[in-house]
Amino acid sequence: MKKLSYFPICIGILVACISCNRSLVLTSNGSSDYTIIIPTVPTEVERKAASEFQRLLALSSSVELPIAGDTLPTSNKEIVIGLTNRTPGDMQDSLQEDGFVIRTENRSLYINGGSQKGTLYGVYTFFDQYLGYRCYSPKVFKYPTLDRVKIAAGINDRQIPVNRYRNTFYDVASDPFYADWHKLDHMKPDWGLWVHTFATLLPPEQYFSQHPEYYALVNGKRVGMQDDGHLRAQLCLSNPETFETLCVNLKKEMDQQPDALYWSVSQNDTYADKPYNCTCPACSALDEKAGSPSGSVLDFVNRVAERFPDKIISTLAYRYTRTAPKGVVPSDNVNIMLCDIECNRHIPIAEDSTSASFRTDFEEWGKIAHNILMWDYIIQFSNLMAPYPNLRTLQPNMQYFVRNGVTAQFQQGNISRGGEFCELRPYLVARLMWNPDVDIRAEMEDFLNGYYEEAGPSILAYIDLMHDELEKSKLPLTIYGKPFDHFEGFLRPELFSRYEELFDQAEAAVADKAEVLERVKIARLPLTFSLFEIAKQRGLDEDRVFEQADGKWQIRPEISQQLDTFLELCRKAEIQHFVEGGMSPEEYGQQTRQALNSFVTETE
Repeated sequence: MKKLSYFPICIGILVACISCNRSLVLTSNGSSDYTIIIPTVPTEVERKAASEFQRLLALSSSVELPIAGDTLPTSNKEIVIGLTNRTPGDMQDSLQEDGFVIRTENRSLYINGGSQKGTLYGVYTFFDQYLGYRCYSPKVFKYPTLDRVKIAAGINDRQIPVNRYRNTFYDVASDPFYADWHKLDHMKPDWGLWVHTFATLLPPEQYFSQHPEYYALVNGKRVGMQDDGHLRAQLCLSNPETFETLCVNLKKEMDQQPDALYWSVSQNDTYADKPYNCTCPACSALDEKAGSPSGSVLDFVNRVAERFPDKIISTLAYRYTRTAPKGVVPSDNVNIMLCDIECNRHIPIAEDSTSASFRTDFEEWGKIAHNILMWDYIIQFSNLMAPYPNLRTLQPNMQYFVRNGVTAQFQQGNISRGGEFCELRPYLVARLMWNPDVDIRAEMEDFLNGYYEEAGPSILAYIDLMHDELEKSKLPLTIYGKPFDHFEGFLRPELFSRYEELFDQAEAAVADKAEVLERVKIARLPLTFSLFEIAKQRGLDEDRVFEQADGKWQIRPEISQQLDTFLELCRKAEIQHFVEGGMSPEEYGQQTRQALNSFVTETE
């Protein structure tokens, strides 16, 4: 299990000098003198790491190396994987759970990792960084064909991630190979319960009728539900019976998942203007003393953590609890899950004047908490398909987070299949979570040229132009925006025409490659989507969609065809939702036709 405790920032990439005069030839012309060595009794991860090394090397060289235990007599040509009797002692030091060392000594290659998946991550990194293999998506894995597999001597590459928990929450990361290649974590098995758990542990439909005192006092009345009917209210955290009943129910959950380390005891979801937190005299007193509603929450969570000292109890610093409390600090086994939902995405958080209050809260939490998980938001949830030029803020934001004590990251993307650049974005985020100081421009160019091949430069030009124009416009980019918000900015008609030209060039560049051409067309979908969405706002003023014929308004015939093509490609790409939690392509097509037709029929 991973403990998200503080440790010094320590990422080492390619340490030591690489000799230009010597190299290790692992295979040559279909043969090899090397053997893969593993411990006599390997762990499951070491066994898999060795098997994967064997499999991946054979892809390039057609050579399948033998795997043997470390009882085999030592030779001068070995690939030593895991903690064997010939692994150098200093390759075992301070690797945490997922860190690793890749080293060449004499004529042998050594890969050893930390207590969880470090050795497997070391194997995958070796093929990625030293042999040019790439996993761009679960369906696009590329590798070279080599007559000789040769690596430099003198490699001593130690990598230890700053973020000990790394979750992108993207559909591609549900593929096990993709997730391991990119060193990604999931909620399971480490997490038993994940956020907004007050209602899970004390469901109002079960308890409220008999025990309204368990629930928040709001405007002088105990409430179990919020006004909109699908969100539960918060708990009365000063009530001793609330605490005892919740702990009994939490223990039942823990008994069902005994290996899970992290258990969220956290507020229900809510809106910024109506938090539904308890205002009874006892809860109010705790909050007033702490200067924030986080006071009663953290007091409660600390008591839960004391009841379960062998577990880590996580709670949210979100909306009404975002401000750090005064006079109370998180216990050693409490994790703070800090959310930046209010922040803009067009400028780095550290530079944005509108994010000043968030920075204050975040940095105050950093002073009192040693275990912080940053919950960041990297897409536009109200329009998952919309163009969303926030790629330039990803790296500075992550660097800002780790400077202020973050040791874990949950980068909330689009868990449903599809959405704007749904392969590029998690690829970049994964690399940044492992190493926030990576050359992200080089990583993006590598992805675009690998995934879109000859179309890559045109798509890069499209991305650059969008970002440049967003910055010039100074219009805010929020997670709940819409394309029309930028109709006078980066989505104005003359720029839209230029974007279309760039995609025409991209498609022409790969016209003879059906699979790559389809990837380019899918990347173009957000542009078409934004045209439809802008037309819904502008109506007949949008002359790219509407025209007059014989004195009557009509939808341009090519637009109707474009919508059909758009929806067909969405179905082919298995895109699931256009809005967080709903709206299928079929529903979107029906809604869009109805909206566009309404403008025409109103003029008849």
